[in-house]
Amino acid sequence: MKKQKEFSWAEIKAMYAETDRRFKETDRQFKENEKKLNEMFEKTNRQIGGISRSNGEFCEEYFINSFKENPTFLGEKYDRVIEYLKPYPKAAIDDEYDLVLHNGNSVVLIEIKYKAGTDDVGKMFSKLHSYRANYPMLKDYKIYLCMASFRFPARVRERAAKEGIVLIQQRGDKFEVISENVKTW
Repeated sequence: MKKQKEFSWAEIKAMYAETDRRFKETDRQFKENEKKLNEMFEKTNRQIGGISRSNGEFCEEYFINSFKENPTFLGEKYDRVIEYLKPYPKAAIDDEYDLVLHNGNSVVLIEIKYKAGTDDVGKMFSKLHSYRANYPMLKDYKIYLCMASFRFPARVRERAAKEGIVLIQQRGDKFEVISENVKTW
């Protein structure tokens, strides 16, 4: 059997000091790498956020320009196409409406999303509520709720149909109106 080497107290202290130095160096490198990774994640998140904003802006521009070119909804002509409508400063409820079509007896509130989700369907009713509160002079107007998007998953289509909300989806260089169970408020 091999005899184990015996170490002096000074050698043991030196080994502990070396181990401690290596741990500190490893910890320093870890923190440095963590900082670099966090910077990379932040940069990537900013880039993704920029892409998302660009996609959203492109989607909004597409639908806004389409309605400016042909202000017709469900066969009815509209004489005013208002984009990004914000109520007057002392409005009852602070809100913004992406696109509003208006004629002498109807209003269409259109919320534009790059990719719509089921929660967006529910938010349409808060848009309706705020619009009614902010524009009481239009109380006798029929209001249509509408969502425009490049894509509607099946569950969004189902919920919108159930709630009576009209969907508008891009189809090539035109758009398709999905109007099952249309309701007015």
